[in-house]
Amino acid sequence: MKKVGLILVVLLVLAPLALSAQVVVRDNFQTLGDWQPAFGSWGIRGGMFTQSDVTTGLARADRMLRNVPQTGEIEISFNVRYQAGGFADAAALRAQQLHAGFGIQIGVDNRPPRLAWGAGNSYLLWLNLDTRTTTMRTSPEHFGFRGQVYRSRSNTSMAVMDGPYNTDILGALAEVGINLSIADLEAFLVEPVRIRIRVNYSTGLVLVEDPTAPGLWFEVPLDAQVLRGNYVSLRTNSLAVNFSDFTVSRR
Repeated sequence: MKKVGLILVVLLVLAPLALSAQVVVRDNFQTLGDWQPAFGSWGIRGGMFTQSDVTTGLARADRMLRNVPQTGEIEISFNVRYQAGGFADAAALRAQQLHAGFGIQIGVDNRPPRLAWGAGNSYLLWLNLDTRTTTMRTSPEHFGFRGQVYRSRSNTSMAVMDGPYNTDILGALAEVGINLSIADLEAFLVEPVRIRIRVNYSTGLVLVEDPTAPGLWFEVPLDAQVLRGNYVSLRTNSLAVNFSDFTVSRR
C-alpha cells in the first residue's frame, strides 16, 4: 500500500473486527425517532427515511448520537436507494449529463441552522456523480464518479480537500483489476446499496467501503479531534433517495 490518503484495503484484513461488534443505535424508520429534518422534503414511508426534493443541493437531516462513547472505533452503516433526480431534464438524461450526490457529515458539534452549507467543525464524506461537459471544462476535480471528503470549518465555510481526499472511484477500482464504467452504475439504482463507514476516534482513521465493490475499503486518515461531535447528518444534492436500516456499532 504505497499511496497516502485514500487507498484500497482488502476485507480480509478487517474481518476479525466483525466478531466484536455491538449495535448501539438502530433506526428502522417506522418513525422519525431522533432524526430532525432540516432542509429538503423529508418523511417516513414504509420503513424508509425519504428525501424527495430533487432541486436542492442542501438537503439535510440531523441525528444526535446519544449514548455513543466517542472512544475506540465505531461503524456507521445504512442503506440508500435511488428514487429520482440526478439530471436537469429529459434532454440532459438522454445526453447522460448527470449530476447528483449524497453523503454523511460526521463530527458535528452543534446542529446547524435549517439552511447551511457547512456544519461547524466537521467532515462530510461524499459520493458525487457529475458527467456534465461544463464540469469537465471548468471544474475537473469534480468530474466523474468520485469519493470526496469536505472539510467544514463553520456553517458557511466548507470545501473539498485536495489530492487523495478527492478520488476517482472507477480509476481506483481499475488499479486493482475491477473495471466499471459510468453506464455500469445504473445497476446500483435498482436495489438498496449498503454504505459502511468505520471511524476510529483514537487514531482519526476512517474506512469507507466501496459501495460498487463490497469488500474493498477506502482508507481516509483524518483529524481525530474533528471527528468527535454530537451529531451526524445525512445530506443529498439534486437527488431524491430512500434511507433505511441506519445503525451504529461499537467495535
